[in-house]
Amino acid sequence: MALTFEANGLYLLLSDRGDNYTFHWGLYLAKSQPEGEVFHIVNAQNSTEWIYESQTSKTDRLSQIPLEDSTYFNEKITCRVWVKEALYALDDEGYIKLTTSIGEIEQEAKTQAMLNRNLGRKTTSKSRGSQA
Repeated sequence: MALTFEANGLYLLLSDRGDNYTFHWGLYLAKSQPEGEVFHIVNAQNSTEWIYESQTSKTDRLSQIPLEDSTYFNEKITCRVWVKEALYALDDEGYIKLTTSIGEIEQEAKTQAMLNRNLGRKTTSKSRGSQA
């Protein structure tokens, strides 16, 4: 079954890493079905250096999110922490409107991802933590 996305919708992507219920985190900006853009940071195995990746030019707002330990969330940089920083910046600058804390959105996403993993499925769902 193909996933459907609303045009101009911003989605959290959690990709199963296959072990210990850990996920790779990213953002997906839906354009027109089936096109969109993925934004995330990656690092090589056993490396502490993170690299921003997207299919767009480096001039977009997300490329400006620092690739360093989080000062807002006080956590070491990971793909999950980078997504949290991105959500904070996008909300703070008025690109998106969050209605709950980023911590609540994070927990909601983790819960849905773990449920999907257990059921062997992929889904999209609207977060309770944002306005469309």
